[in-house]
Amino acid sequence: MGNRETLGIKMLRKEYDHIILLAHGSPDPLWKQPFESLYHQVSQTYGEGNVSLAYMELTSPSLEDVIATLGKEVRQIGVLPLFLAVGRHLRQDVPEQIAALQTDGLDIKLLPPIGDDERIKQAMQAVIANHLGKV
Repeated sequence: MGNRETLGIKMLRKEYDHIILLAHGSPDPLWKQPFESLYHQVSQTYGEGNVSLAYMELTSPSLEDVIATLGKEVRQIGVLPLFLAVGRHLRQDVPEQIAALQTDGLDIKLLPPIGDDERIKQAMQAVIANHLGKV
């Protein structure tokens, strides 16, 4: 708990047994590095049993691969797209993947993309301001 307080993170009720960070995917191995770094940091803070990293296409592990590795105690899964906005993939492809993976004992919810979060928008504005010399 001290770690979360140190990071200034609000203590929220646990809505999900597991969160899957979902990135698009690319055949370029260097493309994966920022996502793997983020996953490593998050899993160190919240525990590897609480979070996984999956890719929608072109890279493994897939969403299907990750869900297949989860224990039976995992019943509520949130899929958090590491996308800036909703496009065809989040309107059509990912919901179809999730629908195919749903079972009676497993509830998988597609969360809004990370780019919709106001804190991400503020961080992007800060980066832009920095490049403009406005910070």
